[in-house]
Amino acid sequence: MGKLCKGFNIKQVWALTALVFIFALMENPGHAYAQDAADAQPAVGGATTDEAQAEREDFVKEIRRVESLNKKYTQEIQDIRGLLADKDADYQKRMQDLEDKLAAQQDETSKKEVAQEQSQETTQELEAKTNELLAKGGDMDPQDQNFRVELAKAHYNMGNIYFQRGEYQRAVVEYYQAVDLTPNDPDTHYNLAFVSGEYLGDQETALKHYQWYLYLKPDADDASAVKEKILEAKLALRSKIDSPIDDHDGNFNLTR
Repeated sequence: MGKLCKGFNIKQVWALTALVFIFALMENPGHAYAQDAADAQPAVGGATTDEAQAEREDFVKEIRRVESLNKKYTQEIQDIRGLLADKDADYQKRMQDLEDKLAAQQDETSKKEVAQEQSQETTQELEAKTNELLAKGGDMDPQDQNFRVELAKAHYNMGNIYFQRGEYQRAVVEYYQAVDLTPNDPDTHYNLAFVSGEYLGDQETALKHYQWYLYLKPDADDASAVKEKILEAKLALRSKIDSPIDDHDGNFNLTR
């Protein structure tokens, strides 16, 4: 044995050791690598695991919070859209109503213009015919009752035409001529009284012909109103008679 050992040098010893190590690895190579991997892994302590768990929980909470906010904002956006849609519908309805009213007004204005134009044409035609009839008055028999009635209507119509034009004095003249031709016509008496009292301040004429109107038409629907006009005319005439300014002696007694 001692002789055998003496026969090995240092190189031979290292070679033998290497062979033994190789045989050991060949017998259980997984264990060696597992051990090396275990040695290479860092140690995971309890504190590190808790921190990672806390971070995951915080991350999950943040995701849920963002999802909740997103849902809330989505609902608010839908509500705003709905509100805007309602406002727009209301605005469109109001605009349509306004357009309809404007169209109706324009249509009404157009109708009034047409009616006014037709009235003017009718008035002009009536005036022409009336003037034609009045022009023939001198050639007709004044005792012809039918002609007198037609002539009275002509004067009455001319009085109405002048009244519409605001020519009140000329209207009164025409009504006077109509009354002279047909003194029993209550409407002519009324028109003469009304224009004289309301537009010319002639209360004496108004009083006289209002009284004639009620005498000829005592059951008139406006009898009470005409009676008030008669009372007003009487009061106006009395105040005029009692006024010291109407005394023409030059001395006004303002104390009586």
